[in-house]
Amino acid sequence: MGMKVMMLVESLTLGGLPNHVLTVSRALQDAGDDMVLVHATPVVPDHLETHGLTLVDLSGPLASGHADVLVDAMQALQPDVLHVHLCSHPAWLEAITRMPQPKVRSFHDYTSMCLRMGRRRYPGDRCHRPLGASCLMFGCWLGAPEQGELLPRLIPVRQKLAEARQYRDFDAAVVGSQHMLRMLKVNGYQDTQCHLIPYFNRFDATARVDDAALPHRPGRPGSDRPVEMLFTGQAIAGKGLLVLLDALRDLPGTWRFTAVTAGPQLNLARDKAAQLTMTDRVRFLDWLPQSQLAELYSQSDLLVVPSVWDDPGPLVGLEAMSHGTPVVAFPVGGLTDYVRNGQTGWLAEQVSVTALQGALMRAMADLTEPERWRHRARQHVAKHHSKHVHIDSLRRLHQQLLEVTP
Repeated sequence: MGMKVMMLVESLTLGGLPNHVLTVSRALQDAGDDMVLVHATPVVPDHLETHGLTLVDLSGPLASGHADVLVDAMQALQPDVLHVHLCSHPAWLEAITRMPQPKVRSFHDYTSMCLRMGRRRYPGDRCHRPLGASCLMFGCWLGAPEQGELLPRLIPVRQKLAEARQYRDFDAAVVGSQHMLRMLKVNGYQDTQCHLIPYFNRFDATARVDDAALPHRPGRPGSDRPVEMLFTGQAIAGKGLLVLLDALRDLPGTWRFTAVTAGPQLNLARDKAAQLTMTDRVRFLDWLPQSQLAELYSQSDLLVVPSVWDDPGPLVGLEAMSHGTPVVAFPVGGLTDYVRNGQTGWLAEQVSVTALQGALMRAMADLTEPERWRHRARQHVAKHHSKHVHIDSLRRLHQQLLEVTP
């Protein structure tokens, strides 16, 4: 039986979250549900694949700052279930909590679990405390300066604590990795609320076609031609692009590197590549349409995911593996769910430039049998990160909640 499901995300801009929400919404719609995706983005970027979906921009009602206005706007859409992917706006979250429909929160990051939103206070930090008053003792009420400012900003502690409480009162919490499941438990979610539904990605169907049907760059990487390495992600500190460029310095062998990226550290990355005299082997591309990105995945030998923080579960690795491209990464966050060292990719021993360079060297040495790595990567996605299983699990959860809600 189809339901009317309201997906909600504050903005549809950069990053993996907008793509994931759009992909899940389209898959649920294909399965028979009536989908509406509400957001607050007056101009949705062209690179996002929004065709065939009903998008409703609530930036107007949101600007009023009144929860009642937002409740009316959302109730007019007549949803059966509310599924929130990201919302920290106080009035909007208050409006959601007032609505009588069953509520689900999917957690893709730490926005509602951490004052700093990244669970680290300094480079290399790994915080495992729950969000609470004790965070004040560690100075986490001081945030990074706003863009263009020098002084740190004050985190609205009371607001964030209220946000955490509101989400704990939701009917269900969904995560895509073992790491995020642990984070839910640390932050006081009950076992009955928690649902681990492994991520799938927008190239899920590609993982299921015959190996021989996929186009790949001919020749043996590292001997017949350079090893083609790829990074796709935002140019921000946590994603580790600058760390990766440092690891590429003095990396032996023949290789080329492509970064599909945009963000505040892009100019720094370009400058670093020039300083390290790597501009002949490094190129930077802006965000690509889905078809062009798919081609780039297929033509790459390695995807490097150098996230230096506990990245909850970046989907770029699954996207690359769907095309038969193995992954090199740090052993952080949700990455270890699918980067199996020596099977679907290579994990650095620790978060450091030296360790990442070592992992890249191991990967390049092992690529003498690229067909084996491609097969393993695609097989893992098909078996453990199935779109069919993910969507069926979500639909069952929505239906179960609907049945027990008065």
